[in-house]
Amino acid sequence: MTNSVFSGVKMFQHFIITRFNLRKVDWTLSKTNAPVLTDTWMSNRLALFENYCFSSLTAQTEQNFTWLVFFDITTPDKFRREITRLEQIFPQFTPVFIDGMDAFQSQIRVQIKQRLKKPYVIASRLDNDDSLHQDYVREVQSHFAQQSFMAIDIVDGYTLQVEPHVCFAKRSHVHNPFISLIERASEIKTVWFLDRHGQWSNVKALKSVRNKPMWMSVIHMENKVNTFLGFDSVPWNCIKSFNLASEVEQSLAEKCISFNSWKSRSIKNKLKTKWKVNMKLFKRKLTN
Repeated sequence: MTNSVFSGVKMFQHFIITRFNLRKVDWTLSKTNAPVLTDTWMSNRLALFENYCFSSLTAQTEQNFTWLVFFDITTPDKFRREITRLEQIFPQFTPVFIDGMDAFQSQIRVQIKQRLKKPYVIASRLDNDDSLHQDYVREVQSHFAQQSFMAIDIVDGYTLQVEPHVCFAKRSHVHNPFISLIERASEIKTVWFLDRHGQWSNVKALKSVRNKPMWMSVIHMENKVNTFLGFDSVPWNCIKSFNLASEVEQSLAEKCISFNSWKSRSIKNKLKTKWKVNMKLFKRKLTN
C-alpha cells in the first residue's frame, strides 16, 4: 500500500533533519586530526553542503517536505549571511539555531510540533555532506500507509570519494544514516531518537528496501569516521541523478580514476559488504 491510496490531501508531513556545526564535548578533531568548528572548517563544510547536499535537495522531484537544518547559536554572522542566502534560494531549507548538541534531541521535537498540521509525521536523517537521489523523497513517501511506527531503511546507494582520489561506486548499508521513520504525530519520537543509526538493528518495526539506490555518501578528508567502502564499476552518468553543483560534478568527472586502479579494493569491499548486509538482513528476519 502506498500513499497513492490516500489521494488528494496528504495525511503526513515530511521533515528531513540535518545537524551541522553543533558543539559537542568529544568532537574536536577530524579523522586527519585537523581542528573542527573553526572558521576554516565552517567555510569548507558550507561549500561541501551547498555543492553536494543542498543541490540534491533543491532538485527533488517531490518537494512536499520541510528541511530542518540545525546550526549552533555560536555561528558567526559571516556564516549566518551565507545560511540566509541559501534560505532565500530554497524555501524548504529551514535553518534552526540551537545551543549545542545537548539541545538537539529536544529541539527536533519542538521544531516539528510547532509546524504540525497533519496526523502523521515522516522524518528522515541526512548528514550535511551527503547527497540524495532526486527521487529519494518520493520513494520514502511511497511507503506511507498510516503506520503508527515504521522505519524505512533504503539499503542500497552509492558512495563518492572526492579526495585524495575521486572514486564513484556502489554502496550497501543496513541501518544506514539515511533512514526514515513514519509515526503518528501524537506520539512522535522522530528518527533521531536513536542517536546512532546502527541502533536500528534493535527495532523490529522496520522495512528494508532493496535495489533502489537513493542516497550517496560523500567521503572527504574532514569526515570524522567514514572511509571509502565502494565496490563495482559504475557509469559516471549515474551520478547525474544526485544533481551536484554542475561545476563540481564536471571537475570530479575529470579527476575520477579508472576502476582498474582500485579493482582489487573493490573486490574486498564487495565481499565484506555483501557478508555484512546479508547477515544483518538474515538476523532481522529471524527476530521478526
